[in-house]
Amino acid sequence: MRRHVPRLLFAVALIPATIVVGPGAVRAEQEITVSLDNPHPFQPVHGQVEMVAVVVSEQEIERVAFYVDDVMVGELESPPYRLPVDVGQENREHRFQVVAYGISGATGSTMLTTPRFRVDDEISVDLQQLYVTVSHNGQRVSGLERGHFTVLDQEQRQKIVTFARGEVPFTAVVLVDASISMAGDKLRSALAGARAFFTAMRTLDEGKLLVFSDRILHTTPFTTFPEVLTAGLGQVRARGGTALNDHLYLALKRLEERQGRRVVVLLSDGVDSHSVLTMTDVLSKARRSQAMIYWLRVPYSGATETELPDLASAWRSSEDYRREFELLRSTVEENGGRIRLLASIEEIEVAFREILAELREQYALGYYPPLLRHDGSWRKVEVRLLRPELEVRCRDGYIDF
Repeated sequence: MRRHVPRLLFAVALIPATIVVGPGAVRAEQEITVSLDNPHPFQPVHGQVEMVAVVVSEQEIERVAFYVDDVMVGELESPPYRLPVDVGQENREHRFQVVAYGISGATGSTMLTTPRFRVDDEISVDLQQLYVTVSHNGQRVSGLERGHFTVLDQEQRQKIVTFARGEVPFTAVVLVDASISMAGDKLRSALAGARAFFTAMRTLDEGKLLVFSDRILHTTPFTTFPEVLTAGLGQVRARGGTALNDHLYLALKRLEERQGRRVVVLLSDGVDSHSVLTMTDVLSKARRSQAMIYWLRVPYSGATETELPDLASAWRSSEDYRREFELLRSTVEENGGRIRLLASIEEIEVAFREILAELREQYALGYYPPLLRHDGSWRKVEVRLLRPELEVRCRDGYIDF
């Protein structure tokens, strides 16, 4: 049954982070990437609003300027870049812009437009989609039907209204660590694995490659064409430190612009040495994006399957390293992805193909969530099977926007 309630119609204007070049060319490695984490482009705003900007840059940021409807409303000189503003009570679109200024003279910016409220229209509750992997003794199980599954939302059984198997297209960001520790055969094997993943995608699948260290070293647009996704890989060279948190956050942010099943495939040893953001920031973004994260964990000298070696730096203690590492692990597990520990670099290409095969054999279950409050709370989800000997993996829940 459908109810007549206000519908939110919106216009979104997203401008990717750009570089403004002053006298002389600004080097590519000085790029500043800016995104707005709040407000959300899909939600009307009025009154007090907190603007939350995320700035990823290898160089020092001198200041970050905030604009509302083309008027500067404030500047901040250090993170966190959060600024409360008052947009008034008028029912209208609002344009939010952030510009970050680096000490080199480079700038990065982003802008979005929030919609106005609309009334006397009709909406229906959003369909929740769960992407479920079923296995038995380590082998994936196919051929199950809708009646084999039970979905619980806040411990209440739900009616499964849509059901599909792995033919559902996906959008994937392949995120490859190319810091100096990946130099040589490691990086060549990593890029070969990414190439194998992209060339095996189907016609409706979409991909994006992002190679990173403490900066973006190589990237592509979202596209369905493997030749675009694999072009120029021979020129990629390992260098710099590792800003894993910053670039995993960026990958999840880019996936927000896409529809349907969304996936991040991360290849890294998991040791972050240069990020501005913490894994707590990434976990919050992962919960809101609902993208699955697959982590291909490259061997790290002195590390075991469950532990890191004793690491420390001038800005991060060994306990900090362990905490960030464990939070990365729990983030992957919570959102339905998987960690694949690689015994050697020879396993990298095989692991990429395994992920693709798993995506082909997942089940997609859809249901209408009950009694949504739109209060930002966490709603726990559980999927059960009639056959108790089978193992099931999917995300643990979602945020009630």
